[in-house]
Amino acid sequence: MTAAMIFRRHNESAPAGVVAPPESRRAPIWDRPVPGVGRAPLVWLLGVHGGAGASSLAHVLAPAADSGRRWPGVFDRESPFVVLVARETIAGLTRAHDLLRQHHSGFAGSCEVLGLITVAARPGRLPAEIRRYRDVVGSLAGQLWQVPWYEEWTLVEPEKLPVWTPGDPMPQKKRKIDPLEEVPLDVRELGADIVAAARTALEEAALDDPAQDRGSSKPPDQ
Repeated sequence: MTAAMIFRRHNESAPAGVVAPPESRRAPIWDRPVPGVGRAPLVWLLGVHGGAGASSLAHVLAPAADSGRRWPGVFDRESPFVVLVARETIAGLTRAHDLLRQHHSGFAGSCEVLGLITVAARPGRLPAEIRRYRDVVGSLAGQLWQVPWYEEWTLVEPEKLPVWTPGDPMPQKKRKIDPLEEVPLDVRELGADIVAAARTALEEAALDDPAQDRGSSKPPDQ
């Protein structure tokens, strides 16, 4: 049984002070199942702008798929769970802010946002202005994750990157790895966190719906 079949989104009011963005600043919602996806993913990654890194992360994280910069329509067996992905730039974070406001205002369909991933835009320390703005935007996302800069990932197509699957052993923290051969520890931990967030959401939904079959609250194996 998939997440979409057992999850029921609650009508929650938007956080105080959150105003819906103008329609021109909203992401569209798919009016059909997300195309180009094989096996139904546990979680969708929604790149809030071109070059955010969603396609690469969707390849690396086996339980995820790229939603093509649109909110999934949650058709048939589609998962409602979405994680936004943005580059750590003012423009990227502003776009993430727009989509989080869209979600909280009820204009993102039946999706449930689990969090926001910000992807380093360059090597080196994150400027203080961007770090502060990231924290502000992240407060609307629930959970906030960060993917550091991997120079090697910029040199190949996403299909050439390694893949993490739940249950894969974690590498030793002190061991140097090749990011083109093994998934870095930070990204493995990110994947595990996202899977845990989806499981928690499913368990909470089952507890809130006593009529639901508790035995069906486990997401599909990925």
